[in-house]
Amino acid sequence: MRTSGPDTVFTGTSPYHNIMVQDENGQRILFFDDTMESRMDIKTPYSGAFEYTDYFQMVWLWQPEAKNILMLGLGGASTQKAMAHYHPEVTMETVEIDPMVADVAQKYFSYAPGDRQKLNVLDGRQFLLRSKNKYDAILLDAYTQGRYGASIPPHLITKEFFQIVKDHLTPNGVLAYNVITILKGYDTSDIIASVYHTLKEVFPQVYIFEAKSSLNDVVFATMSKDAVDLAALRKNAEALIVAKKMTFPNFLDRLNNFQPKPPANYLAITVLTDDFAPIESLTSGASARPKTTAP
Repeated sequence: MRTSGPDTVFTGTSPYHNIMVQDENGQRILFFDDTMESRMDIKTPYSGAFEYTDYFQMVWLWQPEAKNILMLGLGGASTQKAMAHYHPEVTMETVEIDPMVADVAQKYFSYAPGDRQKLNVLDGRQFLLRSKNKYDAILLDAYTQGRYGASIPPHLITKEFFQIVKDHLTPNGVLAYNVITILKGYDTSDIIASVYHTLKEVFPQVYIFEAKSSLNDVVFATMSKDAVDLAALRKNAEALIVAKKMTFPNFLDRLNNFQPKPPANYLAITVLTDDFAPIESLTSGASARPKTTAP
């Protein structure tokens, strides 16, 4: 229940966003173009984020020795701060295209770049094309303002881009991608189906974690050729907890939202390529099903 109105602590316009930061009821909230992008508890800056960010912790299920993580997209640095708090041994490198976002994250959201938290202000795809580094996990949470609201940049969602990502993963590496849907239910959304179909063109295995409190799904793609089920992942999770490699409080609860099966309609939805990536149409609900010609 709201006990007081929001207090605006920052507004600014960058080449990519209209940015606003507000404080309300002990939380600090970041807005991009009227869309709530990130939030944190002011007293405990590493907590208070949206549910979907918890699923980035699942990379340890496939890569239990993860030490080197890359993230494309900074926002309010929710994932970066959680990683620094729960996994201080990990080196995390972040790429953020918007210098104002990088500045806001540091000034208002307790993000502190350093030896374990590296920051690059650059386009994510350009960064990967220039880099020779390999990562145990690559996380993607990059959004821009489109005609229909928040949208994934088209050049960060194609088959060609995913091949670049794969080339920068270690042999047991994993990709985790936050995708905002327009329908509740991973198996009813054309955008999830399209992302799934595109990833399957590049990676052996693809899975989904479906957030319950928002229209977010985090799609995972792994280098392993062997499929896993919930029982196998739970065994991995329990081993991580016993070994004290995983102390994140919601880890086992979030595991219950694992979806091993593909969206029912994914084969009917087009693969996204550099030549054809209609992300805004998918976001708005328009179909990207392949057109057929009557005989």
